Amino acid sequence: MQQSPSVMAFTDSRCFRSWSRHSLVGLAAAALAGLAPAEEAAGPEGGLRFSGFGSLGVTHTSAPAGWGFRRELTQPGRDETWSADVDSRLGLQLNYSLGSRFELVAQVIGKRRALYARDGDALEWAYAAWRPDAHWTLRLGRVNLDTFLMADYRNVGYGFTAARPPVELYGMLPTALDGADVGRSWLDGDTQWRVKLMAGTASIGDPQTTVPSRVRRLFGAMLSRDEGGLLLRGSAARTRIDIDLSGAQPIVEGLNQLAVLPIPAVANQARQLSARLGTAGIWTTFLELGVRQELADWQWSVEAVHIDAAPLIKQSSVYATVGRHLGDWTPFIGYGRTRDGMPVQPEPAWLPLLSPLLGPSAAAQAQSVAAAVVANVNGTRVQQAGWSVGLRWDFHPQAALKLQWDRMHIGQAGSGLWTRASGQPSAARVATAVVDFMF
Repeated sequence: MQQSPSVMAFTDSRCFRSWSRHSLVGLAAAALAGLAPAEEAAGPEGGLRFSGFGSLGVTHTSAPAGWGFRRELTQPGRDETWSADVDSRLGLQLNYSLGSRFELVAQVIGKRRALYARDGDALEWAYAAWRPDAHWTLRLGRVNLDTFLMADYRNVGYGFTAARPPVELYGMLPTALDGADVGRSWLDGDTQWRVKLMAGTASIGDPQTTVPSRVRRLFGAMLSRDEGGLLLRGSAARTRIDIDLSGAQPIVEGLNQLAVLPIPAVANQARQLSARLGTAGIWTTFLELGVRQELADWQWSVEAVHIDAAPLIKQSSVYATVGRHLGDWTPFIGYGRTRDGMPVQPEPAWLPLLSPLLGPSAAAQAQSVAAAVVANVNGTRVQQAGWSVGLRWDFHPQAALKLQWDRMHIGQAGSGLWTRASGQPSAARVATAVVDFMF
């Protein structure tokens, strides 16, 4: 396999004698993802390169009965105590360079996906890149969504210290963008600047549904500054979420009928429920700030995200991680938290109010529908905080073993990161062992 200079430096065993191997992790993952500068991606003759990565992991989850733990939005939850497919994945990539200016990239990832996933979703990235000079890059196709710190290597477990990206933030974010982006990078003294504009669509959805929803008309921008091992970055995006409401349409219509009844308490609550459940096109604002620093023996990062998609969700998430390098061993600790600004929807007490007007049977049916809608609405809320402690062992120049223990606290009506979960406040613990590798 022909390797770029950055990958060759990364896989040199001498790099693993110092903390510098962690400084090169992001560069190696970026090169693996086809994001290296054109001069490094291929020589003037171009050519075909094959590379890959993978993770083999096992998790032990202690949570309320029936709750399904998941790593990300595209993944169904696992409610078994032991599981081998939460973090396990295999990625294969082809880079075909046509000289130093043009490149075709295809990346396929095999992992457990939600019911709504299509066969084509395994193709995480498939794009054409054009680099007119050393500063500009234009990509067209299915690209990584560059709106968060780990955008370049989110699936490349070897590229980060912990067993998985913090679920309190990354568990809610899509990974790929069908569209285009244009980026410019330049040096100002010892400072590396990057700016990027992006536009396109993405798939999202509830893991229990069979029809995905879409993020449409996404327009975003990213700016980063890297100097002396300190990376600062921020991103912003505006998009519209189109939710498939075909299954819920009869319920929405019923709520709209109740909203015109001459009973103010029922009418107001019905309008609120209809808005929370039946809004098809929701304009959403996404804001992100991230910091990562790599010192002689220490590495730390902090990232915060705010998503405003009212009346569906209004979430603020943050995490912080810190690790210290001790030879081939890296102990680390992390904390993550997400909060939903949308209020908990109380269950209506419609039965005594509707019985005189609609009759006992119809009133009971309306009450039952309202209870189901409230459970659905509150089930999307996220109120969760968790601590992680772990240890990474780089036992091979291209492989690492990670052990991690997470303790999570879920607030009232805040279990949206889990599947088939009740709305009751709970605690959960997840123990993980995973081997990450690159080739």
